[in-house]
Amino acid sequence: MKRVTAVVLAIIMVLAIAPCAFAEEEASAKKVILDTDMGYLNDDAIVLFMLAQADSMGMCDFLGVTTVGGNSWVASGTTAALKQLELIGRSDIPVYMGCDVPIMGFRNMAAERELWGAPEYSGAYWDWSTSDFCDVSQRPTDYLNLPSEPRYGYAETPAQDEHAIDFIIEQVHKYPGEVTIFVIGAGTNMALAVRKDPSILEDAAGVYYMGGAIDIPGNSNAAAEFNWYYDPEGIKICLNSAWKDQLIVPNDIAEQVFYTKEIFDRIEANQGNAISNLIVDGQKSRYESNPDASSFVWDSIVAAVWLKPEIATRIEERYVDVDTNYGMNYGRAIGWWTSRNRDVETGAGMPYGVQKCRVLFDIDREMFWDFYVEMLTADA
Repeated sequence: MKRVTAVVLAIIMVLAIAPCAFAEEEASAKKVILDTDMGYLNDDAIVLFMLAQADSMGMCDFLGVTTVGGNSWVASGTTAALKQLELIGRSDIPVYMGCDVPIMGFRNMAAERELWGAPEYSGAYWDWSTSDFCDVSQRPTDYLNLPSEPRYGYAETPAQDEHAIDFIIEQVHKYPGEVTIFVIGAGTNMALAVRKDPSILEDAAGVYYMGGAIDIPGNSNAAAEFNWYYDPEGIKICLNSAWKDQLIVPNDIAEQVFYTKEIFDRIEANQGNAISNLIVDGQKSRYESNPDASSFVWDSIVAAVWLKPEIATRIEERYVDVDTNYGMNYGRAIGWWTSRNRDVETGAGMPYGVQKCRVLFDIDREMFWDFYVEMLTADA
């Protein structure tokens, strides 16, 4: 009798504990890796700050930063990421160096200018000191020894020894079904991760991109958005891979959302944490000299719609690819939608190998800016 009673009590205890365990599992924060061509106080940095805040607030588990070429060289971007994390007191978030070199190698930008016209924006290819294209063979490769003193100096925290590609693969398999990767620079790291270990497609939660100009002209060459223009083959590998989820934040929406003095003033009015202090100190002189100044927000939309999905008000499903034919349309994003002889839902009439993606075309501006200011000024 005593043995039966003990068994019954054990079962009751298991049943009492089990719901708590399940609740804890369900409440576990979603995980994210930021793959970025980092700069100082730019759109990439805002994503870094938003994810660091969300991590502190229990909204996500920010696993780490991987650096890639694009706006900046990997060495410069790594220094920028490390130092800004240090300045906001989050040196615990690791940074891993990735790839500068596009899948097909560096381009001859001077020759392309003569053939197809000058690009509107060239990112790391452009040398502002000479107002011309740089010599890529002279690009920095040591994040602790850059050609000029970094904006905030060098961080005391070192970059990780592990390569960005291996870190992505490791984390995706460590947390199957949980890790989303933000690809907000070139697609090189992700493309090589897929090539090295295609099984990450099964284990990753998905990929969120900032890139592409789906239904509008480009901002690099006349057709292509810069992130996808930097390494068209890399982003093509990413897009053509069968991820569980792909969400694209293209220039179509990014160039319709403007950061203005009004938003800056809201951040200044609520400043007090390390992030808002850094932003106000870095941006104040700009708005003092030009109160009408404005800029696009680009990458921060990716973080916002991932952390707070209801900010997205118009998402369309498209089959999306990128033109890798070397010519005037190199890097151009192409999207197929449902028409007379095509069906996005079933895939009928869609090109072979091209994957279905979700494409963001509009957001709730008021909700976005409220969330933006809140995340950057909150005492987390």
